[in-house]
Amino acid sequence: MRFALLAAIAALCGGTSCGSARTASHSAPPAALAAFPATRWVPEKPTYVLAAPSVKDAQRSLRDTVDSIGMFGGVGVADVSAALSRLLSVDPLSTEALAGMGIDVEGGLAMFSDSLSPTFVVRLAAPDQTNAFFDRLRERGMVTQSVIVEGAEVFTAQLLANVRVSWAIADGWLWVHFALPIDPAQGSEWFSTSRKARGAKWASDWNWAQGATRSAKPALTGFIDAGALLGSLTPKLGDAIACTRLLAPVGRIGLSIEGDGSRATGRIAIDVGPAIASITSALMPVPEGFAAQTQGAPLVAQWNLDLLAVRAWMQPCMSMWKGNLAVLDTYGVRSGRAVLQTFDPADRSGSGAITLDLAHKKFFASQLDEIPLRSTLERNRTFGPHKGHSIAVPFVATLDYVLTDNLALAAVGEGLLAKVVGTGRTVAGPIGAVDILPPAMSPEAWKTILGMIDRSYAEVLVERLMRWREGHIAVTIEGSSLLVAATGVRR
Repeated sequence: MRFALLAAIAALCGGTSCGSARTASHSAPPAALAAFPATRWVPEKPTYVLAAPSVKDAQRSLRDTVDSIGMFGGVGVADVSAALSRLLSVDPLSTEALAGMGIDVEGGLAMFSDSLSPTFVVRLAAPDQTNAFFDRLRERGMVTQSVIVEGAEVFTAQLLANVRVSWAIADGWLWVHFALPIDPAQGSEWFSTSRKARGAKWASDWNWAQGATRSAKPALTGFIDAGALLGSLTPKLGDAIACTRLLAPVGRIGLSIEGDGSRATGRIAIDVGPAIASITSALMPVPEGFAAQTQGAPLVAQWNLDLLAVRAWMQPCMSMWKGNLAVLDTYGVRSGRAVLQTFDPADRSGSGAITLDLAHKKFFASQLDEIPLRSTLERNRTFGPHKGHSIAVPFVATLDYVLTDNLALAAVGEGLLAKVVGTGRTVAGPIGAVDILPPAMSPEAWKTILGMIDRSYAEVLVERLMRWREGHIAVTIEGSSLLVAATGVRR
C-alpha cells in the first residue's frame, strides 16, 4: 500500500506537461481565519501551515488519530505520550500538562514554517508559569543561549544530537521552534518573519485545502506548499534529488482532522493537476459483484492502480535505495482486491474471495501444480463468462477459481465466486481501500489471523482493535486531487 500510494502521487507521465497547475483564487478575508487565531503569526510565504481553533481541539484530534492508527498498527496514545514526554519533558497530548505550564488550552495553536523546520505558536494563560517551567529545565541541567530578536529574548538549547529547540514569549504568546539538521535556515529568521507577519497572503491555499478535504468543522487543518517545501529541501537531497522529481506534479496538499471523541476522520488532499489523467488511465476495473460481497465483511482490502504501469516512474527511488521492482515480474500482479467474509478459528474454516489482474499467470499456475491429486479433485465450472474450476479438498474446503493470462479469481464459500463475477462486467473502484469491522469476528478469530503475520503482537493488536466498531481508509480521485480519507468509529 505504501509503495502504491507513493506511486500514485508520483509523476505518472514524462516531461513537464504533467506539472500541477493551480487555479487562481482570491485571498480569503481575515474573518475566514477568525476561528484560528494563532494563524496571525504565520509568515507571508509559508511552506506549510497547520492550525487548530484551540489547543484542546488539536490534542483531541491527535489522540483520536493515534488511537485510530493503533487499530491498524498497534500504536497507542500512551506509547506516543510517553515517548514525547521523554523527549520534551512534557506530554503535549495532555491537556492538564500543558495547562500546568501556563498554556491557554482554550486558545489557538498553529504550526508553520517558511522553510523546513516547524514553529509552534500557542496563546499563554500564565506566562509566569511558562517561564517557571523553563527555569526548572535549566535547574535540571539544560544549557541555554539567548539573543534579542524583534524586542523579545529568544532562547536556544540542544534537544538531540542534531536538533536544537528555541523558544520565545511575546505579546502573550509562546513560540517554540525545532531546528532540523536538513534545514538550510539555521538562524533566528524563523522568529523575525513570524513577528513581522502581516495579513494572510496564503489564504487562497488555505481555502483550497478546506474545500479539497471537505472540512466541515475541522479541529486541525492546513496545507503544504509541496513545491516550496521540496525547494527548501533540495540543497540537502544529494543523490535523492532524482527521487523527489517524481513528486513534481504535486502542487499543494490539504490536511484536516475532525473528531468528537467517538468518531475520528482524517483527510489528505493531494493536488496533482493535469497528472490526474495519467493516474486515472492506470486504474484497473473491479468485478461488478465485488462491492456487494464486502457489505458487513470483517476485512476488505483492494488496490486498483496498475503496479506495473508505475514501476518505471518509481525506479529512480528504488535504485537509490538499492531496491529493484523487477520482483513484480515474478508474480505478475498488476492490481488486486480481497474480502474475508467469515472465519472460524476452531477448524480454520471460512469464506472469502480474491481477484487479481495479471500480466501473466506463470506464478499462480505453478502454485496450482503443487496441489496433490489436483487432477482427481478438480471439476470444470463456469463463473459468468469465465471458464474455471472447483477443487474439493476432503475435510478442508472447496476452492473455486479462474486463471487466465490476465486474470486470477478465487473464492472459498458456496457460490461466492459466481456472485463476485456476476455477469462478467467491471466497474470503477477506488485507487485503494482497507475496511475493517472488528465486531464482525470474534477476538479469537482476529488473534488467529493476526498471529499468522506477527504472533508476538497479535494479542495487543486485537485488544486495541476491539475498542472500535469500524475503520476505513480509502484513496480516491476527486477532481484534480487524490483524496486519502481515514475514519474510525469507536464502540
